[in-house]
Amino acid sequence: MLLYANGDSHTAPDFGYINIVAQKFDCNLINQAQIGSSNASILRRTREYLKHTTPDFIIIGWSTWEREEWYHNDRYYTVTASGTNSVPEELANKYKQWVTEQTSDRQSEKSVEWHEYIYSFHLELEQKNIRHLFFNCMYDFIRKNQTYNWNSAYVEPYDKDQSFYHYLKNKGLRPDEWYHYEADGHKVWAEFLIDYIRENKLL
Repeated sequence: MLLYANGDSHTAPDFGYINIVAQKFDCNLINQAQIGSSNASILRRTREYLKHTTPDFIIIGWSTWEREEWYHNDRYYTVTASGTNSVPEELANKYKQWVTEQTSDRQSEKSVEWHEYIYSFHLELEQKNIRHLFFNCMYDFIRKNQTYNWNSAYVEPYDKDQSFYHYLKNKGLRPDEWYHYEADGHKVWAEFLIDYIRENKLL
């Protein structure tokens, strides 16, 4: 059984929850999560992977709404509001301007946009009969035009406390300064996902 995973730094660690889930269900794991990844990058790279391979199950931990992916001179750049040194000099002014635009209202607007993008992708996967499970790593959908029925394919998308970060924090686990958890936190989240997958008969 092939398990495909994607996401940001919360899904990337070798000791992470996704490895525990894969072992529990006896899956071969392909994990394309990248540190600092934007949702645009996650979606693009997942679609590229699906062009040549159909996994048995997909798990994606979606990133924060403000991150973007810029294409410049045949290369993709991920930008975040927390600062980056990865953009080339000719994009530096654009990046500075972009950071100033990351207000709470803009966050809400991006939440609306990604709510629609991710739901459309969910429907694509359903049409292809590809089983999948999504969850939010940090925030719920701050604002949305409407709620959708995800058929158990999304862990409480409208409840911030059911995101990876806040679920573990509410369990008394302590993140580091970059909002990351160590192996004990990943074990707790893996156990949560395993129970969720079994209860909803996703695998």
